[in-house]
Amino acid sequence: MTRLYPEYKDEVRKKIVAAAHEIFHEKGFTNTKMSDIAIALGVTKPTLYNYFDTKEDLFIAVAEFERKQLEELILGTFAGRDFLSGAEVFFDTVMEGFLGHIGPESVAIITRDEGLKAIIISDREEFLKIIMGFLAERQKTGEIREDADLRVLATTLNALFQGLLIYAMQGMEIHELRPVWNTTVRRLTRND
Repeated sequence: MTRLYPEYKDEVRKKIVAAAHEIFHEKGFTNTKMSDIAIALGVTKPTLYNYFDTKEDLFIAVAEFERKQLEELILGTFAGRDFLSGAEVFFDTVMEGFLGHIGPESVAIITRDEGLKAIIISDREEFLKIIMGFLAERQKTGEIREDADLRVLATTLNALFQGLLIYAMQGMEIHELRPVWNTTVRRLTRND
């Protein structure tokens, strides 16, 4: 029996997560089968189960992957920019660069499966922690009102962006949505 090197195992795991990420966005969680992911990777289903016990475990890994991507995107689009300019660049980057890769189920997964619902709630909390941490740093620099409740602000900005994303998916022009985002971000975060 051959031994897998830890680096190799990590690389395979990353490839599985990346493929699952694409397929979950394309087909939705419910419609994706582990065999779909295996076929996309050119491996067998048992190979996937060597890395993830269930589709839900893989979904959790994909959620973690997406949070890391989001954190990198936020840090990258805001780097060297004031908060409002960074928010504009973030909006444009996501709307113009990623819109075609996001499926409706990715934006708002609604499920009756209590186990999956718990995963989604946990993921949302982790996501909000990232945003709140980022906002706290910007609050220290005075770019965000010091009286702002960061959890409320993070939740509001996330809800606003998710709603605008849905409008874009439904065909509303990005140039119509951009001023809604920019004006609302300015009014939520500044005293002026």
